[in-house]
Amino acid sequence: MVVCPGPNMAYFDKEVSLHSMARHIYGNESVLAKGYRPNMFIKELQLYADYFTGEVNKESCMTTAQAKKWNTFKNNLLEGIAYYQNLFGQTNDFDGDKKDIAEKLDYYKTIVMRTEVAPCTNTMVNLPAFAV
Repeated sequence: MVVCPGPNMAYFDKEVSLHSMARHIYGNESVLAKGYRPNMFIKELQLYADYFTGEVNKESCMTTAQAKKWNTFKNNLLEGIAYYQNLFGQTNDFDGDKKDIAEKLDYYKTIVMRTEVAPCTNTMVNLPAFAV
């Protein structure tokens, strides 16, 4: 047997039989842990936003190329957020969660927009001296 747990494994808290899992998959039974379970698109956005802010904040001095890469990443995230806002605004499939989803989208948009990406202004590089 091979088991390859995915990220949704975090929402299960017990072992279940194959029969119970099959019933869960087909909507006849729930074997999920009780509690808050975020929308999968919002969870994915959270992972990307956390990665982006963590990596950018980790850089003490970015080159122009690195800044260009992270600005492209930032713009792609913002375009994705705008797409999600449009998508969730047009559908009625998430009526019970729309307010929470909209709040989370606004929150992550603010986080991403506030993360500044710019190359270092100090162009002096300390290189080791070579004996002549």
